[in-house]
Amino acid sequence: MWSEIKASPVAVADMLDDLKHGNKFYTGVETDKGVLLFSRNYEGNHQYGAFMEANIERRFFEADFEGKSLTVYELRGWPSLMAGKINRCYDDYDSLLPVDKIPTDAYLDKSALKNVTDKEVYDLSPTWENYARLTDNEKGLGLARSVDNYDRMTLLYIMDKGYPRDGLIDEYPDNFSFHEKFERIENKLLGKDKWDVYDEMQEKAKKLAGSLLKENFSVRRQKETTTQEMKARNGTSQKGKGRKL
Repeated sequence: MWSEIKASPVAVADMLDDLKHGNKFYTGVETDKGVLLFSRNYEGNHQYGAFMEANIERRFFEADFEGKSLTVYELRGWPSLMAGKINRCYDDYDSLLPVDKIPTDAYLDKSALKNVTDKEVYDLSPTWENYARLTDNEKGLGLARSVDNYDRMTLLYIMDKGYPRDGLIDEYPDNFSFHEKFERIENKLLGKDKWDVYDEMQEKAKKLAGSLLKENFSVRRQKETTTQEMKARNGTSQKGKGRKL
C-alpha cells in the first residue's frame, strides 16, 4: 500500500496537502456575529441544515429579515484544532438554539479563518432569482423550500417573466398552491391559438400573480429600487437578463 502511494504523484501531493492544511473539511457560515463552523458528518450536516432552514430559508421573505448577503466557506483543518469550535448550534436536548442563545464563543472571527478552500457569496435581496439560487441543488446550497416561500418565488417569477410557455411543472416536494388560479391562462397558452392570445394571457398572468401576492403575502420584504432601475422606469433602455425558473 505504501509503495503504491509513493509511486503516485497525485497521492503524494494529497498527503503533503493534508499535512500542510489539515485532513478534514468543514463548512463555515458567516453571520453578523462571526462565522459558525459545521463538520461534514451526520451531526454537522444536521445542524447546518436546521440552522440554514430556520435562519435563512424560512426568513428569506420576512419583512423584518435584515440579511443582505450570505457567505458560505469550505475549509480544512486538523480535528484536534477544531475541537470546541464546530456544531455549537444545538442544546443538550438536540434542539436548535435561537440565534441569540448560541454561545458567543461558538462564533469565529472571519480574520481567524485558515485554509479556506472555497467560498460562495449569495445575494439575499428578496428576488425570485436569489431565492432560487439558494435552494438550487446544483448551482446553490440546495436548501429545502418551504411551501409559502416556494409560492412567493413562483408568483414573483410570473410577475417578472410571465407564465411558463409550456405550463408550470411542480417537482416533489414543491407544489405551487395557486396552480388552479392560472389554469385558464395555462390552457390558453397551450391551445391552438396560443400565439394569437400570448401577449394578452401573459399580461393577465402577471397581473394575477401581483394580486395573489398582495392578497396572500402582503407583509414581506420588498426589493430596494436601484438608481439603474429608476432610470429604466423613466425611459432609459436596459438590457434584460433571462433566467430559468
